[in-house]
Amino acid sequence: MRSRRFPGTFRLQAVIAVLAIAVIAPALGLAAETPAPQQAEPSEANITFWNRHIATLHGTIGGADPQMRAEKVVDRLNELPLNTRASDITTFPLNVDGKDGVAFSYHGKILFYLGVDDPDAASGQTLEQLAQATLSNLDDALQARCAERSWPVIRSAVLFTLTGLFLLIIAAVLIWKAHARLVAALHHRVPLVRTPLQLFGIDLRPPIDSLVYAILKAITWILVIAALYSWTKLSLARFPYTQPWSDKLGGYVLHLFQQWGRSTVDALPGLLAVFLIVVITRWIVQAASAFFEQVVLGRIRVSWLDPDVAHATQRIFTGVAWVFAAVVAYPYIPGSGTEAFKGISVFLGLMISLGSTGIINQVMSGLFVVYSRALKTGEWVQVNDIEGEVLEVGLLAGKIRSPEGQEITVPNSVLVSTSTKNFTRLGMSISAHVTIGYDAPWRQVESLLLIAADRTANIRKEPKPFIRQRQLSDFYVDYLLVARIQNEKLRLETLSNLHAQIQDAFNEYGVQIMSPHYMMQPEGDVVVPRSKWNSPPAAESQLQGKAQAAAET
Repeated sequence: MRSRRFPGTFRLQAVIAVLAIAVIAPALGLAAETPAPQQAEPSEANITFWNRHIATLHGTIGGADPQMRAEKVVDRLNELPLNTRASDITTFPLNVDGKDGVAFSYHGKILFYLGVDDPDAASGQTLEQLAQATLSNLDDALQARCAERSWPVIRSAVLFTLTGLFLLIIAAVLIWKAHARLVAALHHRVPLVRTPLQLFGIDLRPPIDSLVYAILKAITWILVIAALYSWTKLSLARFPYTQPWSDKLGGYVLHLFQQWGRSTVDALPGLLAVFLIVVITRWIVQAASAFFEQVVLGRIRVSWLDPDVAHATQRIFTGVAWVFAAVVAYPYIPGSGTEAFKGISVFLGLMISLGSTGIINQVMSGLFVVYSRALKTGEWVQVNDIEGEVLEVGLLAGKIRSPEGQEITVPNSVLVSTSTKNFTRLGMSISAHVTIGYDAPWRQVESLLLIAADRTANIRKEPKPFIRQRQLSDFYVDYLLVARIQNEKLRLETLSNLHAQIQDAFNEYGVQIMSPHYMMQPEGDVVVPRSKWNSPPAAESQLQGKAQAAAET
């Protein structure tokens, strides 16, 4: 036969694989001289027959470990006739492998053997005691196996179980009806506690009412579960095979209550520490809130805290205080050291860290807005196209009330990234600009603008309004009128009235306003004669009434 050559690629891969095995094998402990760990033999095994414990084996006899011995014993016991009793089983001493013991036989056939290594050394049990207990347990199991096939026993157990189930349903219905009637009766006298109860300024009556209803519901569920438990335990006790389960069920519940009791007692010091931490933190927060409130009202003045930022500082202090309290109280929370609690904490921290990126941005922007004092509550501002009164400056967003009465929320990131016009900070002012042709004397135009400002309600006389010529354009001069107003909330109404007065003043003196633009100068003046000022449907007193209403407001 001719040998085939490996392709070049395959040979290269084989070399790489051999080198990899040579390098990785020592690290993984794959050396040939390293023996594989042997599985430890079971130290004990239970003999369970017909759902009952017969005995516990500890010794190894004839090379058979306790588990193998227990399996063989169960197989031989299952082969016994149905009417076998413990009196039919004889015991006699027997020496196996040089060790004394007791053999159990039925009609000359050995069922199993107990050696000197099988008694529990920790409890001080002797071989004779183990043999007597084993024989007694075996007699109970054989009687139960025989009774399980007895029709009178099964019939009685089934009738008892069905009757108990019927009574259980009736009891559950009666319990829930009693609960519903009691709750309905209590609803007629809400609140349950008529005397006012307050703690730290909080009305305790609604929480007390909720607690009472919760306790009533919990008691109802406890009664229903107790009835179900009683029916289950009694029903299991009627069947021979499940009787051991009935006996263990009570032990399980008792053991569970004992564990709960011990856990509750062990958790009391930690719960007390958590309660004290919460109470102390609440007192500190309340004291700080009272201090910041006094700073806002101006009753307390400190150099390091301005009244305008006191509310924001109070929120920050409150948040930091509760976070610090949570960190301090965490080790005292029952179960905080368990792996499950740690896993939940890590999961919540991951969710908060991933979901709070935008929130942190808004909070930092809010701190910048608050502590830079760019906005204050009650000021009239304009942010982009939004104009109105500032209602609130929070850590996440600012709220502005528009002249139309709408509440607009502006994120703090927008407030930081855009310019903000503050009409209140240096005194509320309004401005109006008009374009007048070069044929109108500029002194006359400025006088007309001042006349219009003087006729407009809500415009201050001091400081006096002033005019600036903004631009000398190709066709007209751009005049700007600036005036201060008294009531800041009537800014838009005052500006509207000023525009109306400007039109009336210029029409009254025959000065043309160059809007719209003209390519050629018109033959006549483009003005509205006084005779047409109140053309229908306008009323003669419309402007005066509007100005008077604005002034009264």
